[in-house]
Amino acid sequence: MAHQHHSAPDNPNAVSDSRRGFLTLGIGALGAGMAATVLAPAAALLAYPLGHATTSGSDAFLPAGRPDQFDTEDPVKVDLYADRVDAWNRVIQVKVGSAYVFKHEGELVALSTVCPHLGCGIDYAAAEGKFYCACHKTWFSRTGEVENGPSPRGMDALELKREEKLVSIRYQRFKQGTAVKEPIA
Repeated sequence: MAHQHHSAPDNPNAVSDSRRGFLTLGIGALGAGMAATVLAPAAALLAYPLGHATTSGSDAFLPAGRPDQFDTEDPVKVDLYADRVDAWNRVIQVKVGSAYVFKHEGELVALSTVCPHLGCGIDYAAAEGKFYCACHKTWFSRTGEVENGPSPRGMDALELKREEKLVSIRYQRFKQGTAVKEPIA
Protein backbone atom coordinates (compact mmCIF):
# COMPACT_ATOMS: atom_id res chain seq x y z
CA MET A 1 0.00 0.00 0.00
CA ALA A 2 1.25 3.32 -0.90
CA HIS A 3 1.98 5.50 1.91
CA GLN A 4 1.09 9.14 1.53
CA HIS A 5 3.33 11.41 3.31
CA HIS A 6 2.24 14.97 4.04
CA SER A 7 5.12 17.26 3.97
CA ALA A 8 5.30 20.01 6.52
CA PRO A 9 5.09 23.53 5.15
CA ASP A 10 8.33 25.35 4.76
CA ASN A 11 7.23 27.79 7.39
CA PRO A 12 5.27 26.17 10.23
CA ASN A 13 3.75 29.55 11.21
CA ALA A 14 2.30 30.23 7.70
CA VAL A 15 -0.99 28.42 8.37
CA SER A 16 -1.30 30.03 11.74
CA ASP A 17 -0.50 33.48 10.30
CA SER A 18 -3.07 33.18 7.52
CA ARG A 19 -5.77 32.16 10.05
CA ARG A 20 -4.75 34.94 12.40
CA GLY A 21 -4.86 37.45 9.52
CA PHE A 22 -8.30 36.24 8.50
CA LEU A 23 -9.62 36.49 12.06
CA THR A 24 -8.06 39.93 12.53
CA LEU A 25 -9.63 41.11 9.29
CA GLY A 26 -13.01 39.62 10.23
CA ILE A 27 -13.01 41.14 13.71
CA GLY A 28 -11.93 44.50 12.26
CA ALA A 29 -14.76 44.41 9.73
CA LEU A 30 -17.25 43.45 12.45
CA GLY A 31 -16.03 46.32 14.65
CA ALA A 32 -16.25 48.79 11.76
CA GLY A 33 -19.80 47.63 11.04
CA MET A 34 -20.82 48.08 14.66
CA ALA A 35 -19.22 51.54 14.77
CA ALA A 36 -21.03 52.55 11.57
CA THR A 37 -24.31 51.36 13.07
CA VAL A 38 -23.85 53.84 15.92
CA LEU A 39 -22.08 56.68 14.07
CA ALA A 40 -24.26 56.87 10.93
CA PRO A 41 -27.44 58.03 12.76
CA ALA A 42 -25.37 60.40 14.92
CA ALA A 43 -23.73 61.91 11.82
CA ALA A 44 -27.13 62.26 10.13
CA LEU A 45 -28.49 64.06 13.20
CA LEU A 46 -25.54 66.44 13.36
CA ALA A 47 -25.61 67.13 9.62
CA TYR A 48 -29.39 67.80 9.52
CA PRO A 49 -29.09 71.62 9.84
CA LEU A 50 -26.72 71.77 6.86
CA GLY A 51 -29.37 70.62 4.40
CA HIS A 52 -32.50 72.23 5.83
CA ALA A 53 -33.78 75.68 6.64
CA THR A 54 -33.05 75.82 10.34
CA THR A 55 -34.24 79.23 11.40
CA SER A 56 -37.54 80.95 11.03
CA GLY A 57 -39.43 83.59 12.81
CA SER A 58 -40.53 87.01 11.75
CA ASP A 59 -40.94 86.67 7.98
CA ALA A 60 -44.71 87.03 8.21
CA PHE A 61 -46.92 89.86 9.40
CA LEU A 62 -47.16 89.81 13.17
CA PRO A 63 -50.22 91.07 15.07
CA ALA A 64 -49.65 94.46 16.71
CA GLY A 65 -53.14 95.25 18.01
CA ARG A 66 -56.54 96.65 17.13
CA PRO A 67 -56.66 99.77 14.91
CA ASP A 68 -58.37 101.81 17.64
CA GLN A 69 -55.32 101.34 19.93
CA PHE A 70 -53.40 103.69 17.68
CA ASP A 71 -55.90 106.58 17.62
CA THR A 72 -53.77 108.52 20.09
CA GLU A 73 -51.71 111.68 19.82
CA ASP A 74 -48.41 109.99 20.70
CA PRO A 75 -46.82 106.94 19.07
CA VAL A 76 -47.67 103.61 20.73
CA LYS A 77 -44.86 101.14 21.36
CA VAL A 78 -45.86 97.53 20.60
CA ASP A 79 -43.92 94.34 21.19
CA LEU A 80 -44.06 91.81 18.37
CA TYR A 81 -44.07 88.07 19.04
CA ALA A 82 -43.54 85.08 16.76
CA ASP A 83 -42.68 81.40 16.97
CA ARG A 84 -38.96 80.79 16.43
CA VAL A 85 -37.42 77.65 15.02
CA ASP A 86 -33.66 77.28 15.31
CA ALA A 87 -32.22 73.91 14.24
CA TRP A 88 -33.94 71.47 16.62
CA ASN A 89 -35.60 73.99 18.94
CA ARG A 90 -39.04 75.56 18.62
CA VAL A 91 -39.88 78.44 20.92
CA ILE A 92 -43.49 79.57 21.00
CA GLN A 93 -44.32 83.30 21.05
CA VAL A 94 -40.89 84.80 21.67
CA LYS A 95 -40.44 88.57 21.41
CA VAL A 96 -38.72 89.32 18.09
CA GLY A 97 -38.76 93.09 18.34
CA SER A 98 -40.74 96.26 18.96
CA ALA A 99 -42.17 99.05 16.86
CA TYR A 100 -43.74 102.46 17.30
CA VAL A 101 -47.12 102.79 15.58
CA PHE A 102 -48.77 106.17 14.98
CA LYS A 103 -50.88 108.09 12.49
CA HIS A 104 -49.16 110.33 9.98
CA GLU A 105 -51.30 112.21 7.47
CA GLY A 106 -54.22 109.90 8.21
CA GLU A 107 -52.30 106.65 7.66
CA LEU A 108 -50.81 104.29 10.24
CA VAL A 109 -47.02 104.11 10.18
CA ALA A 110 -44.69 101.67 11.97
CA LEU A 111 -41.07 102.49 12.85
CA SER A 112 -38.50 100.13 14.34
CA THR A 113 -37.31 100.84 17.87
CA VAL A 114 -33.74 99.87 16.90
CA CYS A 115 -31.41 102.81 16.22
CA PRO A 116 -29.81 102.64 12.74
CA HIS A 117 -26.52 103.95 14.17
CA LEU A 118 -25.39 101.07 16.44
CA GLY A 119 -28.58 99.21 17.38
CA CYS A 120 -29.46 100.84 20.70
CA GLY A 121 -33.08 101.21 21.74
CA ILE A 122 -35.00 104.32 20.72
CA ASP A 123 -37.44 105.95 23.15
CA TYR A 124 -40.20 108.46 22.54
CA ALA A 125 -39.80 111.73 24.44
CA ALA A 126 -43.42 112.85 24.69
CA ALA A 127 -42.55 116.29 26.13
CA GLU A 128 -40.46 117.07 23.03
CA GLY A 129 -42.68 115.13 20.63
CA LYS A 130 -39.61 113.38 19.23
CA PHE A 131 -37.77 110.08 19.29
CA TYR A 132 -34.44 109.87 21.11
CA CYS A 133 -31.57 107.40 21.19
CA ALA A 134 -29.69 107.91 24.46
CA CYS A 135 -26.62 105.86 23.48
CA HIS A 136 -25.11 108.52 21.22
CA LYS A 137 -27.64 111.33 21.64
CA THR A 138 -29.44 111.12 18.31
CA TRP A 139 -32.77 112.90 18.00
CA PHE A 140 -35.36 111.86 15.41
CA SER A 141 -38.44 113.83 14.37
CA ARG A 142 -41.88 112.49 15.15
CA THR A 143 -41.90 110.91 11.68
CA GLY A 144 -38.46 109.29 12.15
CA GLU A 145 -36.07 111.60 10.26
CA VAL A 146 -32.69 112.35 11.86
CA GLU A 147 -32.61 115.83 13.39
CA ASN A 148 -29.15 115.66 14.94
CA GLY A 149 -26.67 113.04 16.11
CA PRO A 150 -24.52 110.37 14.49
CA SER A 151 -27.24 108.13 13.04
CA PRO A 152 -26.53 107.72 9.30
CA ARG A 153 -30.24 107.51 8.40
CA GLY A 154 -33.69 108.00 9.84
CA MET A 155 -35.59 105.39 11.81
CA ASP A 156 -36.40 102.27 9.80
CA ALA A 157 -39.98 102.08 8.58
CA LEU A 158 -41.63 98.67 8.82
CA GLU A 159 -44.26 97.28 6.51
CA LEU A 160 -47.70 97.61 8.09
CA LYS A 161 -51.01 96.00 7.13
CA ARG A 162 -54.28 97.39 8.46
CA GLU A 163 -57.38 95.23 8.42
CA GLU A 164 -60.79 95.95 9.93
CA LYS A 165 -59.96 94.49 13.36
CA LEU A 166 -56.18 94.01 13.30
CA VAL A 167 -53.00 95.92 12.59
CA SER A 168 -50.07 93.68 11.63
CA ILE A 169 -46.41 94.51 11.11
CA ARG A 170 -43.72 92.68 9.16
CA TYR A 171 -40.79 92.98 11.56
CA GLN A 172 -37.29 93.12 10.08
CA ARG A 173 -33.83 94.04 11.24
CA PHE A 174 -31.60 96.24 9.14
CA LYS A 175 -27.86 96.68 8.80
CA GLN A 176 -26.59 99.29 11.23
CA GLY A 177 -24.16 102.12 10.61
CA THR A 178 -24.98 102.54 6.92
CA ALA A 179 -26.80 105.34 5.10
CA VAL A 180 -28.71 102.76 3.03
CA LYS A 181 -31.46 100.68 4.63
CA GLU A 182 -30.40 97.04 3.99
CA PRO A 183 -32.43 94.15 5.46
CA ILE A 184 -30.50 91.50 7.36
CA ALA A 185 -31.48 88.01 6.23
